[in-house]
Amino acid sequence: MNHARETRYRHSLRVAKVARALAKHYRADAKKAEIAALLHDCSRFLTPDEMLKKAKELEWKIDKVQRKNPKLLHADLSAHFAKELFGITDPEILSAIRSHTVGSGRMSKLDKIVYLADHIEPKRDFRGVAKIRKLAFKNLDLAVIESLNSMIEFIRAEGLPIYRQTIKTRDSLLKQKNGRH
Repeated sequence: MNHARETRYRHSLRVAKVARALAKHYRADAKKAEIAALLHDCSRFLTPDEMLKKAKELEWKIDKVQRKNPKLLHADLSAHFAKELFGITDPEILSAIRSHTVGSGRMSKLDKIVYLADHIEPKRDFRGVAKIRKLAFKNLDLAVIESLNSMIEFIRAEGLPIYRQTIKTRDSLLKQKNGRH
């Protein structure tokens, strides 16, 4: 196994361990969380150009931000490969894989668990991660909101375009938190 694949494999194992712990804590299906976490990056063996090519082959609508940063396609591609290569048909697992990067407007508990596990796994090191790790076992929704805010802040600081779905996900969770749907 080459170094990049070994690193990705170890990352997925760490994400699975965190996802299992979060699922148990929040009384979600730990097995589904673990499967989704293990497969969440299964398309990352592709280069960004290959991701773009595969999405075009699948006739997906690709927006300009995805075209500029094809890695944004990896969550959807990973869900595709989980189904096509690994035979995963459970819609909850596929949704959790699909939602692990930028989320979605109506994230399930499992979606949030896998999203958060990916962002707080032990090797992640970014400003605010310790706070999010603590919050993760106190309030799942607030931890996801905090994680999204951290990502948005980082992207802005880097001067990169913010993917619209990231903002939509955060805003949707804030509305739900404040009792407005």
